Amino acid sequence: MTSALKTPIGVLIVDDSPFMRLTLQKILSQDPGIKVLDTARDGREGILKLQALRPQVVTMDVEMPIMDGLQALEEIMRWQPTPVIILSSVTTEGAKDTLKALDLGAVDVVAKPSGRPGADLQALSSDLIEKVKAAALVNPARLGGKGPTIQIPTSKVAVPASTVVPGILQSLRPASTGKVGLLPKHAIEIVAIGTSTGGPSALQAVLPTLPVNFPVPVLVAQHMPPGFTGPLAQRLNGLCALNVREGIHGETLKAGIVYVAPAGKQLQVQRRSGQLILHIGDEAPIPTLYHPSVDVMFLSLAKEVGKGTLGVVMTGMGSDGTKGMKEVKGLEGFGIAESEETCVVYGMPRSMVDAGLADRIVPLGEIGRTIVECVMRRG
Repeated sequence: MTSALKTPIGVLIVDDSPFMRLTLQKILSQDPGIKVLDTARDGREGILKLQALRPQVVTMDVEMPIMDGLQALEEIMRWQPTPVIILSSVTTEGAKDTLKALDLGAVDVVAKPSGRPGADLQALSSDLIEKVKAAALVNPARLGGKGPTIQIPTSKVAVPASTVVPGILQSLRPASTGKVGLLPKHAIEIVAIGTSTGGPSALQAVLPTLPVNFPVPVLVAQHMPPGFTGPLAQRLNGLCALNVREGIHGETLKAGIVYVAPAGKQLQVQRRSGQLILHIGDEAPIPTLYHPSVDVMFLSLAKEVGKGTLGVVMTGMGSDGTKGMKEVKGLEGFGIAESEETCVVYGMPRSMVDAGLADRIVPLGEIGRTIVECVMRRG
């Protein structure tokens, strides 16, 4: 990935481990497009150096003395919003803290090495450099914001199909102008959402707006390190009327369930005896840096579902999703892209829009309503 910035990206490293500070400094200094301005041993020192140096990106450990990463992040987002990448251990507690950090405004997460030399550090190196460059393109004014609050049913128990849920459906109506956007030509059989940097917060704004009787399955491919998508799915499940969980290889897709692709694997579907079966594995039909890959998910849906596919691409760096969406659109599927005005990073949606693959381009706060409109095929 190349940075769109002309000058080196200034980075501040905040970590209480001397070894990690040195390791991160060596990794980032390998790239001529990045300059480590300084390091800090705890959150309080990090805030002081942030104010003095004004870096474009901060890498932040969570567990630190004096002031931990979550406390520091809250202060940063309150007084001097700056893109922050969290370095987190892949543990239950570490994953919970990471989700709290993303809620507070952190833009991304990198998994700390497990202690094994070599492969772990190599993976950390490429991942960290890529994410620092993506974070440098984030508009600080968009950090820490929450999606719109919409009343949703507290129960996940489906009510009869004939029952109307007025609170949700009314709140998802088009804006007061009454203008209805383009709708799919064909009945939607499945919704697939792809996102990367800024995605956890975006998903938290969109998925809770889908009503309890949502009539089709929903797939989600979110770029995250292994170990973090399970807790993310649990968090989303607590916020949504729909059931949200990590997908399991071989299970049959059901309406009203959101399946999150496990990080480190590819999510695809296969049609057997008229039913869609989830395929979770390592294989992919194209070379890709991402596991899961939005392209791989979309390509699978183009092959197995075709015109009944509704693909949604939200905030994220790069172009993952464009190649797959081209195949979906070639079979008369439907595409929604998040608009630039609300994207934390306008990369993946921009690629889709520039390729002429977006049937609807809408801000984050309207994506849920637009999905419902398209699935119901009425405004």
